[in-house]
This record gives sequence, structure tokens and C-alpha cells, in this order.
Amino acid sequence: MRSMLAGTGARLAQPWSRLAKRLGTDAREMACLAAIVLAGAVLRFASLPARGGWDSDQATTMVDLHSALSTGQLPTFGPLSSILTFHHGALYYDLILPAAWLGNGDPVWVVAEIALLSLLVIPIVWWIARTIGGAAAGLTAGLMAATSASLIGYATFIWNPTVVEPGGAIAFLGAWQAVRTRRPAWWAVAAVGAAFVSQAHVAAGVIVLPLGVALLVDLRHGPAARRRRVLGWGLAGVAILVATYLPLIAWEMRHDFAETRGIVAYFTQPNAGSSVGPLLRLVFATIRILAWPLTRWPMIDLRPAFLPAFTLASVVLIGLAWRIGATTSRKPDGPEPQASPRPLRQQQEAVPSEIERLGVRFIGGLLLLLVVVLGLGLHSVSEVQALPTEQYHVVADPLVLVAVGLIVGGLWRAVPGRGLVAARRLAAAAFVVVLVAWNAGHWPPLTSADGGWPAAQAAAARIQREADGSTVAFVPLFEAKGSDAYSYPLTVEGVSIETPEEATIIVVLCDTFWTEGCDGSAEEAWLAQSKLGPLLKMDRFHAAPDRILTVYRKVP
Repeated sequence: MRSMLAGTGARLAQPWSRLAKRLGTDAREMACLAAIVLAGAVLRFASLPARGGWDSDQATTMVDLHSALSTGQLPTFGPLSSILTFHHGALYYDLILPAAWLGNGDPVWVVAEIALLSLLVIPIVWWIARTIGGAAAGLTAGLMAATSASLIGYATFIWNPTVVEPGGAIAFLGAWQAVRTRRPAWWAVAAVGAAFVSQAHVAAGVIVLPLGVALLVDLRHGPAARRRRVLGWGLAGVAILVATYLPLIAWEMRHDFAETRGIVAYFTQPNAGSSVGPLLRLVFATIRILAWPLTRWPMIDLRPAFLPAFTLASVVLIGLAWRIGATTSRKPDGPEPQASPRPLRQQQEAVPSEIERLGVRFIGGLLLLLVVVLGLGLHSVSEVQALPTEQYHVVADPLVLVAVGLIVGGLWRAVPGRGLVAARRLAAAAFVVVLVAWNAGHWPPLTSADGGWPAAQAAAARIQREADGSTVAFVPLFEAKGSDAYSYPLTVEGVSIETPEEATIIVVLCDTFWTEGCDGSAEEAWLAQSKLGPLLKMDRFHAAPDRILTVYRKVP
């Protein structure tokens, strides 16, 4: 019996062993990685229908997908951005359209695809960190990605920036593999990741700068023939990126480059800049970019968590500087390896390899470039507003996670002649435990504050009962936000949504975040200026804590 079980176990382990061998790891490390990915999946998929919020951004995306599936025509770009001109691109819709089709318009299917994409970050940051700093670095980076409260939050609801992190991870993996393996074809992978990133959010297009720097670094290595291959694959990557923008370019040419002119006008207007000095902006942007994927700050506990965020960002900065300095010399400080009583393998691991030196500088340099460009180029990164603005810098998240892995991996490594190995490893373990515990305390709740998609369905069902087969129209008192959050579930159920002039049932949506006097004076003010004739109030209820729906019926 034992021999049979042992044989079965050996056969099951063979695929993992072969994969581990190809990646330069062992089966135990691959088992740890599999456990980390599984934990990340549980944390993302638990209570998925109610986990993510459901509001105008989510509903507008589903409306666009529903229209694309009905008409066979994809949007050229997304809805108006905060600068009222530029939009996310059509590639974002291409990415999530299959889930909308499979789910027949059910947004939970789209959220599930986004959660799956988020899981890609875990093995990718493990791979990058593993090839630079070893097993401890890789597993730490993967664990941070799996348990990150910010990444988990981004994986549980529909929003175009939520695919920036997996896209960025793919782009940085392609760039690093191209530099590390000297195989130029990896630049095509980097280009695909960059295309998804830049199409998912306009600010994330800044990724082309670090990728361009990495390409220049790669061009410096090898003979002329290899440099020509690198340049060829680099140009192919540029062609891939440009090809994804062809629908937008065609639209711009037909509309006198309206979007381009709008962007230029936005960045050249007098109030486009920040009133804060450049040094202070860089300091705040550094704290924010480094702290976000590790603490979810500033979206949670803005003032109470500032000191932990500042402390952690400082530790990451110091640790990354230490890793860069520690890999400067080929030989470690202290006695020669031959004089060390430790095994030869530990002596060899103590000496940073050429790949490690290159990798630490690769990650540190790209991260520094993104901090400087985003901190000085986008004032939203160096300011805190009432609205979420972390989407402007999440493109740097994979690099931050890898950096943390490299720091912990450097602490964990046994260094001959230095002593205090146990203390270093204890510090590394304590650092990881504190980060995981902090994130566990800030994971998004299993039910969103607004009830998510199930609450929107319940509100739509209540409206449908009041309508009793009549046509329905929505009137949002804050017009810029719209009412797709509640018209979409009715559309999915086949209810006819008309204009207020044509409909029999009028549903007024009042959002307390944007409009004062909801649940009373705001609706009365709208009634006083309405030209729809006499309206009979049928119902009023809270569809979500900050959203009030009032149902009126036209009086014949």
C-alpha cells in the first residue's frame, strides 16, 4: 500500500518537478508558490458577487459591453475621463468582452475574469524577483502580491484601472527577461503588456518611459548583430503598441484631433500644475507609490496610517539602496569565502552574481524613474482628494512588490563572515509577518458597503414591481454620474428604458456624495422645475447608503 501511494505521489509530482527544473527551482519552492497562488485565489474569489462595489463606473462598462454584444460594434474608447477629453481605449473592452458574453451580461463573470488577471501578478513578480535575488526574494514578492489589500481590492470590482497591475507585471517581466536572457523576442511580450496598460488608463501610458530605458540598456550589450535583433524586436513592439491605437487614431483624424488638442489644453492651462513645490511633491509621491501596494494607504486610514505608510516607504527606500550598494562589489565584506566554515554553496550565494547586480539596478532604476515622472508630471499623485486617485500610479505596483522581495531575500541570505545570520532572518520574517498582518486587517469586506451587484438587482426588482410593465426612465440629479447603476439591471431583465418624456415611470436618483438635500429638498426642487406634468410619488428607498431612489408615476 505504501509503495502504491509513493508511486502515485511521485507521478503527480513529476510535472511540478519538470517545471521546477526548467525554472531553476526545486519542487518545494514550486509547492510554496502553488500554495501562495491558491491563497491569493481564495482571498479574491471569496463572496465575489457582493464583494465589489457597484456604481456608475461599473455599470457604464457593462452598458458598453451589452451594446457591443448587441450591435457587434466595440466602442472606440471609454467614457469621459476626469479631464473631460481622453478615455481608456478599446483594448480594455476586448479583454473583458468574452466574460460578458459567457455570462450573458452578468457582471460577476467580468469580475471573475479581473480576479483571474490579478492572480497573474503573483507568479510574475515571483519569477522576476526569483531570477534576481533567489527563492526567498521570489516567494516574498509572490506572498506580498497574494495578500496585498490593494491588489485584492482591485481584483473584486469592475473598473478599467484594475487591469493595469497585471498588464504592468507582464510588461516588466518581458523587459527583464529580454535583458536577462539576451533574447530580444521578449520585447514583444513587454509590448503586449504595455498595450493593455496604456489602453486601460491614460496615465499608465507612462510605462513606455521605463520600458524605453530598459530597451536602451539592452541595446548596449552584445555584438552589432545582436543589437540589430534587439532593435528589430523593439520596433516590432512599438508597432504592436501603435496598432492597438489605430481605432483612436482613425477617430482623431476624422474629428480634427479633438482628443489630442484637449489633452494639450489640459496640461497647458494655468491650473494644470500643482501649488506644492517639486521637492515636497516628490516626497509625497514616493511615500504614496511605495506604500500603496503594501498598506492600501491613502485610501484607508488617511491620517492614522500616514506614519506607518511613511515608515514603510522609508524602509523600502533604505532597503533598496542597501541592496544596490551590497551588489556593487563582487566580493562580500569580511573574510574570504575559503576561510568561512560554512558550506561552499552558502559561500557562493553570498557573492552577488552579475544577474543580481543587473536586476537590483534594473528594478531600482525603473521604480525611481516612475516615481520622479509621476510625482512631478501628475499633481494627482502628490495630492489627496476626496475621490480615489491611486489609479494614476498603480502601474508601479509590480516593481514595488519585487523590490520588497529583493530586500527580504537579501536579509534572508546566509552571509559568511558577517555573523548575526539568525538575527537577519528573524528581522526578515518579522517584516513579512507585519506586512501580511497589516494587509489582512485592511482586506476589503466580504460585502461591499453599497451591497454590490445583488443590492442593485434588488433595487431594480423593486422598481420593476412598481412599474408593473410600464416603461421606465431615470433622472440622475447629479447628471455627470448618470444612472446606469440601476438602469442596467433593468435592461438585462428586458425592461424598456425610455426618455423621461416618453416613459410612464420616472425614477429620480439622488447621490448624497454629490447632491445636498437628498430624501427631501433636492427631489422637491427637481419636481418644481420639471416639465413632465403631474407626478405621483410611488416609492422612495435607499438603494445604497448614499443613493436614494424615488419612483414617480405620471398622472394621466
